[in-house]
Order: sequence, then structure tokens, then C-alpha cells
Amino acid sequence: MCRFLRIAVYLAGAVLCASIPRPARAGDYAFYHENVMGTSLELRVRAVDEAAARRAEKTVLGRIDRDASIFSGYDPTSAFSRWQSGATGGADISPELSEVLRASDAWHTLSRGAFDPRVEVFSRLWADCARRQRLPGEDELRHARAVLERPAWRFDPGGRTARRTSDCPVSLNGIAKGYIVERACDAAIGEVTGVSGVMLNVGGDLRVRGDIEGVIGVAAPWADSESSDPLAFLRVRDRSIATSGRSQRGFRIGGRWYSHVIDPRTGRPVERVASATVVAASSVDADAFAKACNVLDPAECRQLARSIGGLEFLIVERDGRMIRSDGWSRYEAAGPAAFATAVPRVQQAGRSDPAGPGGAANGPSPWKDFEVVVNLEINRPQAEGGRYRRPYVVVWVEDKEGRSVRTLSLWVSSGGAGPFQWIPDLKRWYAADEERKRHDDRELVLTIARPTRQPGKYRVIWDGKDDSKKPLPAGEYTISIEAAREHGTYQVIRKKVTIGDRPFTEELKGNVEIRSASIEYRRKAAAR
Repeated sequence: MCRFLRIAVYLAGAVLCASIPRPARAGDYAFYHENVMGTSLELRVRAVDEAAARRAEKTVLGRIDRDASIFSGYDPTSAFSRWQSGATGGADISPELSEVLRASDAWHTLSRGAFDPRVEVFSRLWADCARRQRLPGEDELRHARAVLERPAWRFDPGGRTARRTSDCPVSLNGIAKGYIVERACDAAIGEVTGVSGVMLNVGGDLRVRGDIEGVIGVAAPWADSESSDPLAFLRVRDRSIATSGRSQRGFRIGGRWYSHVIDPRTGRPVERVASATVVAASSVDADAFAKACNVLDPAECRQLARSIGGLEFLIVERDGRMIRSDGWSRYEAAGPAAFATAVPRVQQAGRSDPAGPGGAANGPSPWKDFEVVVNLEINRPQAEGGRYRRPYVVVWVEDKEGRSVRTLSLWVSSGGAGPFQWIPDLKRWYAADEERKRHDDRELVLTIARPTRQPGKYRVIWDGKDDSKKPLPAGEYTISIEAAREHGTYQVIRKKVTIGDRPFTEELKGNVEIRSASIEYRRKAAAR
């Protein structure tokens, strides 16, 4: 059977690495790009030196470009688009397209229709209705279901020709991306001298390959933030992880959110499941099964996992209940000791704790009911065309005396000489963070499994606590976003806000590195 996956890469609590130069020595190297297959990419390479790691980066990006040109449903010149837009009937197809179509057939059968690339007919219907702000009518759903009564393709006996048998729209996005990720990892390990391990995540499709271990957090579907605590931690080698769910994409109609995951058997968005995470030996199986787990009931998922073998899942239902497969626990691990604290803080002589020994000692704390959401979008450099490297970015909070009280997200290098070699480039935050006095060897970067998101768009939530996890009082604070790009510019956005009992939203002016940003002080119940 073909092999695939899907997941997302994030940094819990504080550090996310940009691709930057490191000493030429053996170790792990991290590279981050935006707008790769319409989402974000994280690549970690275990190599003998920086040169080998950069060759692996080039190989991975080149293989992704090559395979994306085969499977893209958005590029009208791709092999898949040309095959689908042609007249019905037989046509020779590439071995890669044949493999993915056969994998789709296999999973359609195994899942009893819960996985079906022809669900695109419903996705288009719901997207069109969302633009018109109305729900699909019963006649529209009935007509769309009738389109699915015939298979979209059949293979001729020789196997090289796939005969389109209907005009039903098809999308391979849910399975081809995993295939591309796995082939890119194979290329890095097999073709680049000096590389022993890679971990690659492209918009939710993640693969760990070779002599490298991935410690991965599973994101809560209701906590769409870089700084939210994961539901669980996984430790894997030579495995694929896929997460599918409603948190990142969907349809908002009449003020209500509908999942983009649609049951192919009914044509309606799934309601019961918030997210499903799957661990499998292959990326194809992880990707397809994660989608099926959103549609099937838990008993059917457990039966399917047992019948195939090598598949484990964690299903999070809409009410928060978590359902684990029989062998899920073999991958679960304790999380990093302080993954949610990016920078160690050492109290200086003569400086008091701003919150006091009891937490919010200077006034009542509003954080039981409220939270601050910081949204930001990374800008694409004018000199770059398609994909682009992510700059170093820090999001942090000062109190009214100008003291740094909380670092929400810090994206710098975590490899080579360590993160603090690059922190001075973030000038204002570095100057304010005078209490940081020593290097901390704890794991700072965490890969988070979650559904695919749009490129360059990030959300950070402040829970009202300081870096020591103590609640802060109501009052005046300054939220800052600093960005510095290698061989590029330095930019900063700062905004004073008053934390109290009244919600507010502030749109912030973008700049060269941060295209747009906003701050929302909201009641927690306002989260989707």
C-alpha cells in the first residue's frame, strides 16, 4: 500500500527557529519557510556539518517543487490538473499519480467511503454557499450525492492508464501532500552525503526519518495559539503523524462555524469530532486515516486500526472527550520540562517580583474570564517569489514600568551555538530582558501536530501570567512584536493596552517584515 501523512509544526510557548547560519559542525539544523504548497514548512536535519544540512534543505525543497508540479489542484499546468480537465476517457499518467490514485482507491474501500477524494464536490458547494451566507439546500445536497454514485476513474488492465469515468471534481490535497513529504525525506536521506536524519513538516504533514527522534506535541483543537499547552506529547522515530480537524479551516455561515471536513456519505460537515491525530509507519496511511477518524465513530476507527495494524489514533471530540487507540500509549511521553518558558529568568538583587509572592498582589486579576490574542502575518520579501524564509520574531509584554514580564513567542536559532547568539538582533526585547543571565539547555523548540494552516499566519495567546507562570494584575501593559531578517531589515510594532473588564480589538500598522497584526482582548468564551 502507498505511504503518506499530515501534521503541523509550531512552537509551544516560546521559540520557533528561522533558517540562519550556524557553525560548521555536526549537529541538528533547522530551516523554516513560508508559502510552501500554500502553507508553512519546518525542516530539521541531523548532519555532519552546516554544508550538508543546507544541501539537504535544497534537495528537500527541490523534490517538493517537482512533486507539487504533478499533484497541484491549483496549478492548471500540473499533471493532475491536466488529467482532470481533459475529456473523460483513458490517458497515460505518471507513476507518481498512479500511486496516489491507487492509494485513494484503497483507503476509500478500507474506510467504507469515509475517505473519498470526490468529497471536493461538497467542499465546492459549501464554499459557494458560505460566500452567499446561506446553508446548502436539500436539493443541492441530493444532486451532489448523485454525482458520487459513479467512480471518478478506473485503471485499465495495464495499469499505466487511468480512465476518467465522470466529471466529478476530485481533490488529492488530503493525501498527495503526505506522499510529497515522504518522498522529500527519502531524497534527503538517500541522496545527500553526511545527512543521517530528517524531520519534515509541511502544513500538517509530518515525517520523521532516519537517525533523529521527534518530540511532538498534540495541539488542543480549541487552543489555536503558538503558546497553548499541548494535549499530549509523542516521541517517535521513523514514523508519520497526521492531524485533521476543524480548527484551522472551515466555513462561517450566519455566525456559526462549520468544519471543512465533510462526510462524503452525507455531504455535511462533521460535528462530533474536533480533531484526530494518527501515528503510522507511512504518510499516506496517517493522512487518509486521520480524515476517516473525523467521519467514522470511535468503534469503527478502532476496528479499522486493528484490521490494518501499525495505526494508532487520538480522537478529540467536540465536548473535549479524548479517545485513544489500543497502542497509542506506546508513543506518549512526558513533555519537555519547561517547554512553555522560552527564556530562563534569574531575579536580580534588589528587584522585586512584579506579581509578588502571591501572584497578582497589586490588584485583582481579570484573567479568569479574559485573554489577549495577538494575530500576525509574516510579510513576503519583495525579492522572493514563491516560498520565503521566516524572519526572527519575538512577541512579548512589558508592564507599565517598562519591565519585560512575559515572552509569548520567540523565533530564533536553537541549533549550533545556541539561541542566544541571535537574540541581540531583536534589539528592544534583548535590552529589556536584562534579567536573563545564563544559557538554559532545556528543549525550547517543540513541533506541534495540528491541521494545515495558511502560510505566514500565526496566533499567540497571553493568559495573563508572567514568565514564572504567576498571574498579573489588571492595568497598563505594552505588547511588542519585533522582527529581524537575516541580511534584511529590523522592524518593531508596539502598542499600549489597558487590561480590565472591557473587551477591545486593536488593528496595528504593518511594516516590511510583519504584513499585518492585531490585538484582541476577549472573553475566553469568545474563542471558536
